[in-house]
Amino acid sequence: MYVLVPWKPVVLVWGLLSGMILVSFVASSVLQGKNPFAPGAIIMQPAAAKTGTAQSGQSPKHSNKAAQTPSQ
Repeated sequence: MYVLVPWKPVVLVWGLLSGMILVSFVASSVLQGKNPFAPGAIIMQPAAAKTGTAQSGQSPKHSNKAAQTPSQ
């Protein structure tokens, strides 16, 4: 009545899949700029750089349009 299961391959595959999930989580967190080992800690540098770039990119466009409008 007992079903014999070869547990060694099952454990090896389970461990391999678990390790791959863990590595992909850590890699994804690092790419997003978060520290996966510090709970609740978020590094906001990439978001601040994006907003700073957008603001600095908009200001010369407005100044150029303002400078061109009176000369025409």
